[in-house]
Amino acid sequence: MNKSLTLIFLLLLCSSMLLAGDYLIGSGTSTQNKVPVYGYNNYGWSKFLYTSSELSSAGLVTDTLLTRMAFQVSSTTANYAMDNQKIYIRTFYDSSYGSSAVNYPGTSGFTNVYNGSITWNGPGWVEIEFQTPYHYYYGYGLEILWENRDGSKIGGPPSFYYTSLSNSCVYKNQDASFPTANGARGNYHPNIWFVSEATDVPNPAAATLPLSDATNVGINTLLRWNHTGGSPTGYRLWLGTNNPPSNIAAAFILTEANYTPLTYLDYGTTYYWRIVPFNDLGPAVDCPVWSFTTVADPSISEFPYTETFDGAFNPIGWTDHAGALVEPIVLGADGSSQWQSDDWLNIASTDKAAGMNIWGNVSGYFISPLFNVPSDDFVIEFDLALLKYNQPPTGTPPALTGTDDRFAVLIGDGFTWSTANIVKEWNNSGSVYVYNNIPVNGNTIRIPLSGHTGRIKIAIFAGSTISNADNDIMINNFRIGLPSSILTTPELNISLNTINDQAVLSWDTVSGATLYKIYKASDPTEEYQLFDTTNGTSYNLNSADAAAFFKIKAEY
Repeated sequence: MNKSLTLIFLLLLCSSMLLAGDYLIGSGTSTQNKVPVYGYNNYGWSKFLYTSSELSSAGLVTDTLLTRMAFQVSSTTANYAMDNQKIYIRTFYDSSYGSSAVNYPGTSGFTNVYNGSITWNGPGWVEIEFQTPYHYYYGYGLEILWENRDGSKIGGPPSFYYTSLSNSCVYKNQDASFPTANGARGNYHPNIWFVSEATDVPNPAAATLPLSDATNVGINTLLRWNHTGGSPTGYRLWLGTNNPPSNIAAAFILTEANYTPLTYLDYGTTYYWRIVPFNDLGPAVDCPVWSFTTVADPSISEFPYTETFDGAFNPIGWTDHAGALVEPIVLGADGSSQWQSDDWLNIASTDKAAGMNIWGNVSGYFISPLFNVPSDDFVIEFDLALLKYNQPPTGTPPALTGTDDRFAVLIGDGFTWSTANIVKEWNNSGSVYVYNNIPVNGNTIRIPLSGHTGRIKIAIFAGSTISNADNDIMINNFRIGLPSSILTTPELNISLNTINDQAVLSWDTVSGATLYKIYKASDPTEEYQLFDTTNGTSYNLNSADAAAFFKIKAEY
């Protein structure tokens, strides 16, 4: 069933099952984002009407105390919150707005039914419970005034289904401040659902995400549904891989019409779920069991995995996203970063790499496919180099003025990212891995995956916030598997600096090492404790230190 047919079916279902306390106006499937509220500006207002004949046809044929209303979101919208929303209702006598009725009406004569935050989810109905119920007088129309006084906008605001009605709305929006100037007339007549106090138990709910029998559903899906009448005050949820469902959730009580499973679901698995709405009069009856099947497991499980970046870019499964290394991490759309294919070490040849030109306020993430890592012994390996923009190792050396430049590797589940996912970072502001010390000829980096078994993604970050250095950072020969080689243990020498009478530890360079860890013990039979780390091959001991024993460990 296609989306439009599904929506029409749900509308017919709602209109055929509404109870005495539910009054639905509009079944249109055209979409707009102006009325009741426009989220692309910081501030705005709209006023829109429902005629006495529409209200009567919907079932409002006597004076009625309205307690809620709902609007039908058409867009795929998740937890889109708008603060400081004010809703007013008053009796209205006209069937349209004339050319002289485009003014901001003020709030005189209106009842303020709601004042607060509203969270939009869609597609589906979003219900607003009045803080002050509205007394509707039979035989008259209604006018709704909606004020958006949020003061800030974010991407992805909701759109709404509407049934066109000539000059049935007026709206005005702007960024600088709340507008009180005249607005523009429109034919946007949003589908609306008025609700009065319940007179019976609720009707069964309707699944909206996933739809029943859906396939290829993400393992991070949330469950969302709409009630179909009867003013439920809550819902009971059953969820499981068994049918009837129970082995994941059994009669969980929820107050909102959505639920996020506590853990990610399994790949390639069929799940069953049921929602039972309830109110003070009791639970809904004859509630159906729905099902959906999650997407097949996409993770890579054959190792070693290698990516040389010599083919088409981005490689299969890799994505690149704009975004800073700050909390919270917010990723842009795939393809929005400045990671790109580059010549390895800026030497024109057939050997390609993934690189980014770090020259100003730029940053981005290069994210791997999903891996299913089977062993704590596995490692990530890749070659890393820092060069002057478009210069080979024998050319102009990289500028060392990029005090703000950063390179980092993060390991996460691929659904959300956090600075807590950083497993190794190079910077010029205190890290033991110094960004400016990344060699122009490149060296091999190795990151153990101990504690990261199971399904993971790798995010490679590079970025800068200030225009200072103009360098190229690049990676090559990315690999996941058992270590391709083992670092040798450095041979430690201890000597005396006769000038300052200090003991000096020294050792030979270990090929491939980027860091040396110094371990110390007061007795060679005791356990050695980490004492310090260094990028160099020597270390001056404090003359006041007591006699001790030392070991050196090389790391990638």
